[in-house]
Amino acid sequence: MELSISLTPQQAASGAVVTVPLPSGTTRVRVPPVRDGDLVRVRAGESEVLLRIRVTNPATPSRGLQWLGVLAVAAVLVFLVVLANEGDGSGSDSASGVDSTSSPYAEEPYSEDPYTADPYTEDPYTEDPYTEDPYSEEPYTEDPYSEDPYTEDPYGTESEAPDPYESGTCLNGTLPDSTTAQEVSGVEEVSCSASDAHYKVIETIPLTSELSRCNANPQTQYAFSYSYTRNGMPYYEYVYCLVGLGSYGY
Repeated sequence: MELSISLTPQQAASGAVVTVPLPSGTTRVRVPPVRDGDLVRVRAGESEVLLRIRVTNPATPSRGLQWLGVLAVAAVLVFLVVLANEGDGSGSDSASGVDSTSSPYAEEPYSEDPYTADPYTEDPYTEDPYTEDPYSEEPYTEDPYSEDPYTEDPYGTESEAPDPYESGTCLNGTLPDSTTAQEVSGVEEVSCSASDAHYKVIETIPLTSELSRCNANPQTQYAFSYSYTRNGMPYYEYVYCLVGLGSYGY
């Protein structure tokens, strides 16, 4: 069984409960959200009913009322045109004695343009205030650093420290047979095959002057410390662990 029901746009959008007439009497059914023209199957009591949905807008006037409004507007426009034609006359107004053809604004009060004279014809900025470059004269033409302040050695004219003796280097001279530090001189590097080769370096320990550092090397027979100073301050320090050669060995 198919029935046609009308819903407002709001009811169709959100669903609604509507009254449906049936042969056995009216009943209320719930219609889900639908669109115009949908066919919805609902249960009414023990039977099913097909509802054909028609969405209407009650706020929209009927087509007859719309045409009636158009005709009314057209009639008002025709009436206004007739009144305008009857009131359009020419000549003098006898009551006021004023010539209606004469306009009080015949002479344009603004016929002369007050702005024809350009107040800016003379450019106040024709003279460039920056034509003279304030930086044309370089303030630093003379290099204040042209003379190197570090060319002079602050530590005097002492010669460079000699390279440390490497292991296997042979030395001449005579070292005291003592574990107490003593000043010695005349110790220089020589060929190990030279007749005055008395000692051979077996270990070089930098950055110290403590002879006891050679105690860790069991082959040590002599310990020799060398310090290179600048302005009275130690600059290079080495301890050499040595063995004696020939009659200097034991």
